[in-house]
Amino acid sequence: MSISKGKRDLISALPLKHLKDIPPSTELPASFAKIHPPRFECGEMVRWTDVGEEADWGIVIGKFYNYEQRRCCWIWCYIIWLAPDSKSAAWCQFDTAWEEDLERCEDEKAAYFDR
Repeated sequence: MSISKGKRDLISALPLKHLKDIPPSTELPASFAKIHPPRFECGEMVRWTDVGEEADWGIVIGKFYNYEQRRCCWIWCYIIWLAPDSKSAAWCQFDTAWEEDLERCEDEKAAYFDR
């Protein structure tokens, strides 16, 4: 089967490359951006900054490197398991946050999950 445009056959005119010619690679390209290590590790207690006392808080359960459109750059994004008494916990259990939007929790909240 081919895709035609007028009298031209678009697909069959494309050069084919055999999959066996593509070398397997698990490493990032040398030109990939040098990134800073993540500020927070899995298991750390964090809360959203600049929200005041009503800020949601929880435990970091994952992280990934993602493109942030507002800043036009790649930064760390975290998956947060919200504490049961966080404001948003009434309608969701997990949330994501950019690294710049989080800070470590004070000790009394960190002890919450240790109960």
